Amino acid sequence: MTHLGADVAAFVDGQLSPARESAARRHLDECERCRELVVQQEQLKRRMASGARAGVPPHLAAALAAVAADPGEPDPRGRQALQRSLGVVVALMGSSAAVLLLAYVLAPPLPTTADPVSPDFDAYAAEFLQEAASQRAPDIVAASAPVGGDDTLSTAELDELDADGWPCHMTLAGDLERVEGRLVGDAEVSLRYSGEHVQLQLIEQIGSLEPSAMTGFQLRTVAGSDVWVRDGIPTVAAWEADGIVYTVVTDASAERIAQVVGQLPSTPTRSTVERIEDGLHRMTSWVSAA
Repeated sequence: MTHLGADVAAFVDGQLSPARESAARRHLDECERCRELVVQQEQLKRRMASGARAGVPPHLAAALAAVAADPGEPDPRGRQALQRSLGVVVALMGSSAAVLLLAYVLAPPLPTTADPVSPDFDAYAAEFLQEAASQRAPDIVAASAPVGGDDTLSTAELDELDADGWPCHMTLAGDLERVEGRLVGDAEVSLRYSGEHVQLQLIEQIGSLEPSAMTGFQLRTVAGSDVWVRDGIPTVAAWEADGIVYTVVTDASAERIAQVVGQLPSTPTRSTVERIEDGLHRMTSWVSAA
């Protein structure tokens, strides 16, 4: 059988059918990953049951409240309701399914050491639209466009950047050809790609995505990776990987955007089992510190 996944809860509670329990035990004999998950759940269940009898540990209650609470000034009545809800959650910890659910919800984001950045998505979109207009009326747009201070990069310089870990592919999504590359400041590269009736701008900058900058975006799984997407004309997609933030601004279809994401470094979406494991580690650290 595959990894136990959600069956871990039923196994710990003794709720599997005899046949499935036998299969689960055979799997656990061979799978260290699932054995660790079962042990973590059993330990956490015992700790939470003990905590329910003694009262909610202040450290755990504060941590859970910080996750669930609204960032604004809390209403006293809302705080009392939250505390009552926490008591219910702790009482429900007698069910391993509740442990799994809470672990999934509380799974922490993947760690990063890069400084947070807030890409200027609106400026990127405006630049894209201006460039698209220049394709239709080059003389008018060229006369009105301001002179920028960005440095245009030669093919040799783009190849050197590519070798240094800044992807500057000659083509993307099959037939989108690189037509220009510019260096913006010291830590941002802007690349422009063009194909038949399709334009694409790719911006790469050192850092990690600042969560507050993602207002108006939706987190989606694109090409198996976590990508923030803002639909519209143009579509804007952003993600981070290995200390670089990638922003795509394009009028291409969702399928072609997925091709682009697949060609560039990205962060694979965590599976349900991986999220549960991360959440259990987080919860165990809270209970141990109480």
